[in-house]
Amino acid sequence: MKTLQASLFLAISILCVHESAFSQKDFYTNDASTTALVELCKNPDDQDGRNFCFGFGEGVYQTYLAQQKPGVKPAICFPAQSGTREEILQKFLSWNKANPQFNAERAAKTLTRFFTANYPCK
Repeated sequence: MKTLQASLFLAISILCVHESAFSQKDFYTNDASTTALVELCKNPDDQDGRNFCFGFGEGVYQTYLAQQKPGVKPAICFPAQSGTREEILQKFLSWNKANPQFNAERAAKTLTRFFTANYPCK
């Protein structure tokens, strides 16, 4: 029950931040694409955008963890020294430049793909 409550709180928090962060940009109202996320995340001077990106990435990862089935080996494993949020964001932005074929996909799907490719379980 605590996991469900935490997941619901996280989802509501992300939606609230999503509304605030995206309303400051010239994005389509319902644009959840990777392109929209990258545009929001790439400006180091936009602190609100950066905070949204960090929260969104954490939310995607926490949702992935919450949906893990018991006994199934996870695909994503962040090592203890995986880097700062900023380092991981920069790694994602670089990875995105090298993988533009995912830009039209939903940002959450692309982030999960990025996490799996860059932080695989061994």
